[in-house]
Amino acid sequence: MMEHDIQNKDYYKIGEVSKISGVKEYIIRYWVTELPSLKPIVTPTGYRLFKKKDLETILLLKKLIYEEGLTLSGAKKRLLEKTQETGQSEKNDLKKSIDMIKQQLLDLRKMLSGS
Repeated sequence: MMEHDIQNKDYYKIGEVSKISGVKEYIIRYWVTELPSLKPIVTPTGYRLFKKKDLETILLLKKLIYEEGLTLSGAKKRLLEKTQETGQSEKNDLKKSIDMIKQQLLDLRKMLSGS
C-alpha cells in the first residue's frame, strides 16, 4: 500500500495504518498515548483497530510534524483548533438548516390556514 491509499474499511490494524501513513508503528502507539482524540479499539487479543477518522488524524499529524515542522505539542494545538473550527462550522450549518425548516413550516401553516 502506498501513502494515502485509504481503502473503504471500517477498521484498520496498526500495521495497515503504518503502511498507509508511512509512520512507524511505535510512533503511532506513542501518538495514541499523547492524543485523547486517537482512540483505537483494543481487542481482547491486544490488536489495535483504528477507524478511518483515526487514520485521517494520523495522516494530518504526520503532515504537521514531518512537513510543517511542528512539535507534537504544536500539532496537538493545531488539531484542537481545527476541531473547534469544524465544530463551529457544523453548528452554523445546522442553524441554517433549522431556520430553513422553520420558515417552510411557517409557510405551510399559512397555506393550511388559508391566509
